[in-house]
Amino acid sequence: MATIKYIGRTTDFRGKTLWEIVGNLKNFGVGRVVVRSMFERYPEPSFMKIVKVEALPNEEPARKVRVTVEKTFRGQKSPNLVQIDSVSYKADYRLLSKREEASYCKFVDREEKIFPREIDLPPLLKEFIARETGKPAPKVPIKLKVGRESRYRVAKEGEKPTVEVTMNIGKPASPSLYANCEL
Repeated sequence: MATIKYIGRTTDFRGKTLWEIVGNLKNFGVGRVVVRSMFERYPEPSFMKIVKVEALPNEEPARKVRVTVEKTFRGQKSPNLVQIDSVSYKADYRLLSKREEASYCKFVDREEKIFPREIDLPPLLKEFIARETGKPAPKVPIKLKVGRESRYRVAKEGEKPTVEVTMNIGKPASPSLYANCEL
């Protein structure tokens, strides 16, 4: 029996290309919902509703198509229509059945994570800065890089944070090693 050995890069794609999906649908799938398998790893729904389809010139090795969609990423709908053309050749899309569309496309309100304004320093750095500055418990302010899709922010003055940030080692894998230490 011959052994089959695959050569080349592996991919995590599961599904069909957009060309294969829209080419087999009535009216090229306008109004239907497509899901990219790569985005199914998130707990919030990510999907695209097809608005317009255009064929692009045949480029080897794969056929591409320009699809204008209403994109929803992680439960947040994009305010503008989005054109998908550069990634349309990837075999990572699946068409939702009409029965499945209503349940899959429900908007789930994500809770906003509120971080404290300041956090403690690591223990050794805390001791060093306390000796240098004379402050008994120095803290460092948090700076968050807020992106377009983010649902987190720093607490305002007097607001209670929903996320607790602590400086400790957590639950050790081998508690016997830390039997005589304060945690």
